[in-house]
Amino acid sequence: MQKLHSVTALGLILAVFFLFTPQSGANAQPVTQEGDIIVGGGLVLTTGVGELGDAEIGINGNGFYSITDEIRAGLGISLYFGDFSPTQINIEGHYLFINEDGLGVYALAGLGIWRWSFDLGQFGSASVSTSGLNLGGGVDYDLGNFLLFGEAKLSTIGGTPFIISGGIRFKL
Repeated sequence: MQKLHSVTALGLILAVFFLFTPQSGANAQPVTQEGDIIVGGGLVLTTGVGELGDAEIGINGNGFYSITDEIRAGLGISLYFGDFSPTQINIEGHYLFINEDGLGVYALAGLGIWRWSFDLGQFGSASVSTSGLNLGGGVDYDLGNFLLFGEAKLSTIGGTPFIISGGIRFKL
């Protein structure tokens, strides 16, 4: 039930963002174009992966190549801070539904690979890995040489974590 409230809250935030974002059709410039390379990072929050299923906060880095004006593919890594030190590697594709006037809205799909490390004290350490599909969406807002981004997705690993991230991406 709590995940449903998080998704609803995110939807309301995105709706307000779209209502108050200036839109003009005169100089429709795409946020990203075929051949663009963008790299960046920011903060990430996930539910259901920490101790007893708690939320974990961390940092992420990502890079994407625009195959066409509407399709881009990339790789990202998220490092979480917590008792189990989860790490997530994502291989994802984005399909941009809106890519003009400084605003990019996209759907995403991909593969997420998770790894947890455990400190077993005098017995050493152990780790476990799993993988699953990622499904979600995001928004890029163009501010010249860089983009602000926000993203929400579900991962189909055990416990189905809900992941929210945001930060900055630079155009190379």
